[in-house]
Amino acid sequence: MKKLLALILSLVLLVGSMALVIGEESILVVTNPEYPPFEFIDSDGSIVGYDIDVMNEIAELAGLTVEYEAIAFDAVIPAVITNPTTIGLSGISITEERKLNVNFSEGYIDAGLALIVKTDSTIKSEADLVGKVIGVQLGTTSDFKAEEITGKDNVATYKSFIEAVKDLQGSKIDAVIVDKPVGLAILSELNDPKLQISDMELAADWYGIAVNKANLDLLDKINAALATMKENGFFDELNTKYFGN
Repeated sequence: MKKLLALILSLVLLVGSMALVIGEESILVVTNPEYPPFEFIDSDGSIVGYDIDVMNEIAELAGLTVEYEAIAFDAVIPAVITNPTTIGLSGISITEERKLNVNFSEGYIDAGLALIVKTDSTIKSEADLVGKVIGVQLGTTSDFKAEEITGKDNVATYKSFIEAVKDLQGSKIDAVIVDKPVGLAILSELNDPKLQISDMELAADWYGIAVNKANLDLLDKINAALATMKENGFFDELNTKYFGN
């Protein structure tokens, strides 16, 4: 009888542990860690940044297990489209075009498109940008906005925004359109007195988390966690940590 009870107990524990493993929801988070302060590689080789802090808090609240993978920015949305358990978190602007292929969470930060120019630049308005060569990161809303303003032939695309800004330093281009928090971080890093953020704000730019259209349950969990984080002061603390305000 004791052996039978022991066997039954072992089976119960085995089934319970199997259910636990099956019940865990693991997701892959793809990101392009060349976009400080939102995502970048630290001295230990880990992917860190504003977005990573956001995702880790979501995972804690929603009971998710997350793994991060570094990929090119223009590969993020395609990766989400092809895998229901992959999400995109990489300073991704919510646009109508992207919403045709993926679902987006509620916006979690309005980055706002801004313009980096030299301090002696005569560019003061969008009209002044017509015909000028504008640097952008490929596939971003900055890319789309620059093409809208100055035409595709005058848009110089780069793998990262900092590469574009360095070409601005070298007078190879006339300006860079960038999400304002990223632009401020780049200027702080370069510490070049000949560069500045223009007073001109080109557009609002809400970031969201890209989720496969088939995974509505995951989208609901992410949105519920974001709502809690907006209410409990998480984002106030995070903005102070990364932007000082």
